[in-house]
Amino acid sequence: MHLTVLALTGLIMGSLTAFVGLPLITEISAWLGAYVLWVAYGVRFKLQRPLRTMAVAGTLSGLLAGSIQVIYIDEYRTNNSWYAEYFGGDSQNLATQFLGQGIVLGIFSGLLVGFITQTLIRRRAA
Repeated sequence: MHLTVLALTGLIMGSLTAFVGLPLITEISAWLGAYVLWVAYGVRFKLQRPLRTMAVAGTLSGLLAGSIQVIYIDEYRTNNSWYAEYFGGDSQNLATQFLGQGIVLGIFSGLLVGFITQTLIRRRAA
């Protein structure tokens, strides 16, 4: 259940970036805000294995965000015109970049959020 709740972030962020378009600083801020909520969620529910749970959730979230962007690549290009210089390649290369970037950043972010959550849970228990 926890993975489902946390991984929904990827669907939300992927949809926002594809259908609304978010400048880089706004997108980063939204992800950071989501990760703060993840930490609060993990501490609130005292996740048994927060590092693993958050790493998997981050990976799924990144995969889902990247997948939404790939599926709706035309909308993404239209709604994110400020990234035009990066859209020089064909859609196949761009899709690979989106998915790869989503997965790598998801793993990294999930591990970081998991470590923070684990530390806070241990401090509260002490």
